[in-house]
Amino acid sequence: MHIPDAVLDPKVAAATGVVAVAGMSAGLRLLESRLGERTTVLMGTMAAFVFAAQMVNFPIGPLPISGHLLGGVLSAVMLGPWAGAVVIGAVLIVQCLLFGDGGLTALGANFLNMGLIGAVGGYAIYAPVRRAIGGRAGVLLGAMVAAWFSVILASGAFAIELAFSSGWSHFFQTLSWMALVHAGIGLGEAIVTGLVIRFILLTRPDLVYQPDETEAKVLPGWGALIGAGLGIALAICIFLAPFASAHPDGLEYVGEKLGFLKEGAPAILPAPIPDYSLPLLGTANVQAATAFAGLVGTLVVFAVGLGLARVFLTRKPAGVDPDAA
Repeated sequence: MHIPDAVLDPKVAAATGVVAVAGMSAGLRLLESRLGERTTVLMGTMAAFVFAAQMVNFPIGPLPISGHLLGGVLSAVMLGPWAGAVVIGAVLIVQCLLFGDGGLTALGANFLNMGLIGAVGGYAIYAPVRRAIGGRAGVLLGAMVAAWFSVILASGAFAIELAFSSGWSHFFQTLSWMALVHAGIGLGEAIVTGLVIRFILLTRPDLVYQPDETEAKVLPGWGALIGAGLGIALAICIFLAPFASAHPDGLEYVGEKLGFLKEGAPAILPAPIPDYSLPLLGTANVQAATAFAGLVGTLVVFAVGLGLARVFLTRKPAGVDPDAA
């Protein structure tokens, strides 16, 4: 659901950019005041996993449509809502600047839809469901329900942004198509989120974010945890991403059907590795090029996510409890 350039009106792009900057700043300030070793260890790993998982488009039913993980709810369940939003922001920035996935002018809207609505809004749905059900079942079902709704809400947010850009005459048509298509994509989001959360609950339940508990200063087995998480992300890039569905994703499908995507519109900022491919490898090695691009992107996103956490951890005044707030 990455919005490209030349879709949103400049005023809408600027407004969503302001909201995105404010949201990212709020998330970083909260990280600075509450960041502990647990979050520090997990941010880079979660960013790498979400980036790799987003490269794997899965088909949706009989129609020529694909979807991919947004990851906002998954990140929020693991890290908390604002740290989860920062992780999605780091992923979107790398995708935009390195691969041209999502327009530079639409970066604010993409972060608003997938980061703030996906992680912060998704967590607002997850938390009461988790409390109502309780236990591990509450975590699992709450995450799956919130994951589905986060995709629907993000698609609805785009329909509103498009209406502000090009008029409201086709708003309900756009909203209906976006909601219909993304209802199916949301099922994929819920299933992937549920599978990952289920695996974590069976192996390392201590990794699930607990808002009422203080963070451990040292996460047990953090070195092996980083290695395993990064290894899984890299394996996804090598073995799954090259075989992802070639069908257009939900936004592309609806955009082509309703005509709001401008084909051939140049990107504002040319990407070093456009469309996750390396021209040097030629068209005969598309799968190898995709795998290599994924490896590069995963490592860059991991470094950005871990770097953000480390920077804000080292900025804390000495002797200040990161969980005292």
